Amino acid sequence: MEKLQIRSIYFKKLKGLSNINIEFKRPLTAIMGVNGAGKTTVIHALACIYSPDGNGENHRFPEFFVPNTDALWTGSEFHVVNEGEGKNKKREILPSRTYCKQYDRWSPRYDDRPKRNVYYIGIDSCLPEIEKETTQSRIRYTSNARLDKIAQKTLENAAYVLNKDYARLVDNEYHTKHFMGVSTRSGLTYSSLSMGTGEQRTIKIIEKVLNAEPYSLILIDEIDLLLHVCALRRMIETLYKIAEDRHLQIVFTTHSLEILSLERYVGLQYIDVINKADGSSVMVVYDKPNSDIIRNLSGESSVPIQIYVEDDYSKAIVKSLVRKHSMSSKVSISRFGAASNAFTYAAGQVMAKKNLENVLVVLDGDVYRTDEDKEAQMKKVYSGTEEDIEVHRARALSCITQYKLPEETAPEEFIYNLLISCGKDNEIVACALSICAVDDKHKLISEICYQLQEEMDTLIAQIVPLIEEQEAWKEYISPIDAWLKSREGI
Repeated sequence: MEKLQIRSIYFKKLKGLSNINIEFKRPLTAIMGVNGAGKTTVIHALACIYSPDGNGENHRFPEFFVPNTDALWTGSEFHVVNEGEGKNKKREILPSRTYCKQYDRWSPRYDDRPKRNVYYIGIDSCLPEIEKETTQSRIRYTSNARLDKIAQKTLENAAYVLNKDYARLVDNEYHTKHFMGVSTRSGLTYSSLSMGTGEQRTIKIIEKVLNAEPYSLILIDEIDLLLHVCALRRMIETLYKIAEDRHLQIVFTTHSLEILSLERYVGLQYIDVINKADGSSVMVVYDKPNSDIIRNLSGESSVPIQIYVEDDYSKAIVKSLVRKHSMSSKVSISRFGAASNAFTYAAGQVMAKKNLENVLVVLDGDVYRTDEDKEAQMKKVYSGTEEDIEVHRARALSCITQYKLPEETAPEEFIYNLLISCGKDNEIVACALSICAVDDKHKLISEICYQLQEEMDTLIAQIVPLIEEQEAWKEYISPIDAWLKSREGI
């Protein structure tokens, strides 16, 4: 078995991480969460699970988990699931491997770890070279332009990320030391001794990724450090292209909410620590969170009713229903992203013993359609052996509802079909009829938004009066409409 890629890591207990599962579905995975959530612990654990297969780095647990007076790490345990390529060239999910420290030593033995090259880029890579240099006398180094292919690709990518007019990458040698340097088309030449730390780290990251062997694992702690927003976006785009081309996996931690707008390139894993009423805490992981859900994880809303929806499309529909019931001042509407987040969020609120009487979590209705589907997903995200756990799961499920969507129909397709069959002479209807084909039926409404240059909530507010008399629409929105009606007096 070779060409390994990690698919998941389940932490039973490691430092502050407890009973959570992190998944790696994309070439790039961002580990997010507030300070102390355990983001860096994930990166450090990943650094130690493989044995180098050639030029890779050989990291060991004591490097990151140093035994000390307060922590010997005894009892630490986590499980890793890899995917590999067998002799028949087919990708296969491999049995889970357990890593733990029961007594004095970590197991399995380092020689028994799977073979895969790993490269770790820590926060110390932000330290300017000038701060590492102890001499106070003049540094006379010799400079040689680097003309190898990796140097040229590094320079091209770094120039794009940082918007610099680089001409060449330079190696500066001083005694036995080597300092990176650059020259620009405008005639400026300088080494890393006088280079900005963000610039220095960007070049280092790109060069290390380009040098990595295919199927390597690259780990980057705090990728957004010292990068402005535009540079960060370009860095993510660049790393994605390299990772796709070379079958790399890049896992990084970040605090930047800018990453939430880069789902095209990055798989997100947001770690949330929920403080329970009894003083204990539990951890949950959100898949594809967004700014709405993150803002609401720890704060209390100033309005009495909270409704959570999957996306902007659903948010616009719920907003139109809220206006119909004259409840705009009483209701906050937030997005939770992927459908699986509905169950994670509801479970988290139950764990924290929050009042869910006026909380509604709305699914689009195209997945988790049956009660059995919902119960299975709730068991997956709300596991454990605590007393009355079935009661708690049922309470979490009680605040989850969905639109009554016909089977095998995308939500946007359903609205689109109602719109073109409404028989109204209207600019929106005419636009809908002009759309001959889209590559994804979920884009049918957003395509109308694009052509008419309208925001989603504005467009839905205009569509609803055109279709609201159709029985199919009334049936579709009935669960949310009835729930709102029952709370009009609040």
